[in-house]
Amino acid sequence: MWGFVFGGVAIGLALRSLGYPFIGEAVYWIGAIGFLAVWRGTSLTLFDERDKALEQRAATTTLALSAPIFVVGASAARILTWTDIYTVPTVVWGALYGYVALFATFGVVVTWLRYRR
Repeated sequence: MWGFVFGGVAIGLALRSLGYPFIGEAVYWIGAIGFLAVWRGTSLTLFDERDKALEQRAATTTLALSAPIFVVGASAARILTWTDIYTVPTVVWGALYGYVALFATFGVVVTWLRYRR
C-alpha cells in the first residue's frame, strides 16, 4: 500500500527532473489512486490498535517538536523585520501562515472530535 505512495512520488520526481512533468504528475496520481484502491478496496484489516496508538504518538511528538520551533521562528521573523535587521522573504511568511492554518485545523478537529462524543 505504501509502495504506491513512495513509488509514485519517487518515480514522479524522477520523471519531472528528466523533463517529463506531465508524465511525472500522472505517475504521482496513479500512486495516490493505487493507495486509495488498496486502502478502501481490501476486506482485510490493514491497521489495528497498535497502528492507531503509533499514529497518535507520532502526531503528539510532531506537534510537541514543531509548535515551539514555529513560535520561536515566527517571533524571530517578526522582530527581525520590525527592527530592519533582516527582511524575511515573502515565501517564509507564506510558510508561517501555512503552519498557522495547519495548527488551527488541528485545533478545530480536536475540539470537534472531543465534543462529538
